[in-house]
Amino acid sequence: MKKAEVKSLRVGFSAFAIIALMALSNGASAETLDSVSHIHQVKVVENKMFVLTHEGLFELVGKNDMKLVGKEKLDVMGFTALGKALFASGHPAQGSKAPNPMGLVKSIDGGLSWKAISLVGKVDFHFLEGAGSDLYGADSQSGNLMYSADSGKSWRSLGANTFADIAVSPEMSGTAIALKNSELVFTENAFKTSSKIKSALKFTQIEWRNSGLYALSGNSLYKSTNKGRTWTELSKFKGAPGILSASDQLMLVTVGSDIYTSSSAGRKFKIVA
Repeated sequence: MKKAEVKSLRVGFSAFAIIALMALSNGASAETLDSVSHIHQVKVVENKMFVLTHEGLFELVGKNDMKLVGKEKLDVMGFTALGKALFASGHPAQGSKAPNPMGLVKSIDGGLSWKAISLVGKVDFHFLEGAGSDLYGADSQSGNLMYSADSGKSWRSLGANTFADIAVSPEMSGTAIALKNSELVFTENAFKTSSKIKSALKFTQIEWRNSGLYALSGNSLYKSTNKGRTWTELSKFKGAPGILSASDQLMLVTVGSDIYTSSSAGRKFKIVA
């Protein structure tokens, strides 16, 4: 994904980071949302909320309360999970002699330590999505979308990225639904071929979990159980949501400076920060 596209995708939470958070220096010892210089993204893995920042990977453990995950303050840009394994991309900690960009790295201990998997020194995924053994990454340097069917060990380029988001099927390898110009695009062969899914809704974010497909449109969260052909409104927010992230246990939505979570698959939300 090109940098301009990444900024567009993250605009909701970027505004949150700039307006609602007080920016400190890059050397800050960040333990609260208002003590980091920039937040790239917020992601849910199982029942945990991870905050991706310039100062490292943090877990949001309470209202405006974060703890650093691991000892290395990696500048995490792309981030996803395959099962219990975490995958990340971005840049090494400030002052580190590790290759920059760091390519794809993997953690099997919840982010306490990381091991290089592939593309070290070659790619900087600002966008990373996955399920099963499938991974999609958008390289900020080349602007290309890349695909791996073996949990990041090997990759093939899909050409210039034109997608704002990708929801990967948790059941079928190669099957995914992408977001392009607010419309949904379906594939069963990792975008060798694809087709548009007709809908009157204009989408901004999508997630695919075992319970169904979830998407943001306007001020509402919707769910589909037939791969996007029809949608049911689950929740409506007072403002336009920015970020949607979900696991099978927890769902997160940001609206302006607020972070909402749901443990009922999007039917009810509570504000956490």
